[in-house]
Amino acid sequence: MNSSTSNSRALIGIFLIACAAVFALLLASSEWLVRAEAAPQDTLVKHIALFERTHSPYTAFGDSHVARGFDAATPVVNLAYPSENIEKMAWKAKLYLDRAPQPQIVLIQADAHLFAAYRAEAGLEDYPEMFGDARQRGGLLALSARYRPQLIALWRAFLKNGGRLQSTIETTPQGALLSPGNLARWSAAEADQFTKDRVALHQPQADFLHSQTARLYRGMIDDFVKSGARVCLVAMPVSPLYRDAIGRLPADEKRLWDEAETFFHELAQRPEVSFIDHRAHYDDLSLFRDPDHLNRQGALRYGPVLQDACFAPARDDDPSPTAVASTAF
Repeated sequence: MNSSTSNSRALIGIFLIACAAVFALLLASSEWLVRAEAAPQDTLVKHIALFERTHSPYTAFGDSHVARGFDAATPVVNLAYPSENIEKMAWKAKLYLDRAPQPQIVLIQADAHLFAAYRAEAGLEDYPEMFGDARQRGGLLALSARYRPQLIALWRAFLKNGGRLQSTIETTPQGALLSPGNLARWSAAEADQFTKDRVALHQPQADFLHSQTARLYRGMIDDFVKSGARVCLVAMPVSPLYRDAIGRLPADEKRLWDEAETFFHELAQRPEVSFIDHRAHYDDLSLFRDPDHLNRQGALRYGPVLQDACFAPARDDDPSPTAVASTAF
């Protein structure tokens, strides 16, 4: 073996060691960022912890419309979470019933966009693993399915904010995610385009009435009724911009939104189920963070309204969860 070959191998070895050291350093620093900055503020981490210790017989299920819009008060627990589809809601409801076999009153979101195509296609995703809490019982959080895709964005936010991550979302002790934003400050053009895109995305699927999604929704209600609960179906408040955009849809598209409303009304024909249509409850744009979500101010105002409408018999001395931290990622 000549000296040049030996030197080349030595250089390659040094290079590989240096690469491994750099990778280890990046991984260690990313793990620190996730554990020290991201995870403590992560709304899903806090939501799962709240869900796992909730035994209250008064709960709410839904997506971001309920999670951001319903400032629940004890003993009601808001178990809704952003972007949840009906399959995830029904899956969580079964877990809840396994631990709380005698629920009293349950709020279930009843909005047409729950039958949109993109929601049905999402499925359960990684919910079983996330709620199984496997990623917090060992292993590297930075490499978990929750944080690995976000690492670059987390580092950018960390550096941009001067060496810290700071959320603008407040998680209440009862599970609501209070969000900033003010639709009244949007330009007319911005609000119009966003609303059109949003309504198009939310368009219910054709023939959704015979879909697996509709069957899961009916089954979820059946499970709660069989357990002895009263079910309160709620169409959540949306801005007049969103409502007007739906009203201007071509007849064949508008028909699907009307069919969804009829679907919810028909489910409420049984004595254990009621339907509350609050879509037009507010016209003030300053109460919305965007065309179809209430902001913090709107949620605080709407909380007592919905609490009285659905949970009037609930007592303050009923079981309620331990408070969680007020800041979330």
